[in-house]
Amino acid sequence: MINYEWSFPNFEVNSENEVKTIHWRYTATETVGEDTYTASTYGSCTGADMNFDTITKDNCIHCVLENLSQSEDELNLSLEQNIIKQKNPEVTSKTKTF
Repeated sequence: MINYEWSFPNFEVNSENEVKTIHWRYTATETVGEDTYTASTYGSCTGADMNFDTITKDNCIHCVLENLSQSEDELNLSLEQNIIKQKNPEVTSKTKTF
């Protein structure tokens, strides 16, 4: 099962404490046995104009999705495909000593 998580590590605010830019990351993680696979995407959302003291995680998610060309389901699918490729690589690296 893949777990998805939004994080918002940084906000740019003006002198009135209004959020002008939200920096975000969306991460998918799947653990299979002892192996953990992770894929993520990130970016920034501009023009939020929300008060830093009262902004919520839901406000941030809404701002990101409103400004992206993808829905949350499309983000999930993209990250899931990345994890599938990690679990089943088309090309692998090998070494050989002579």
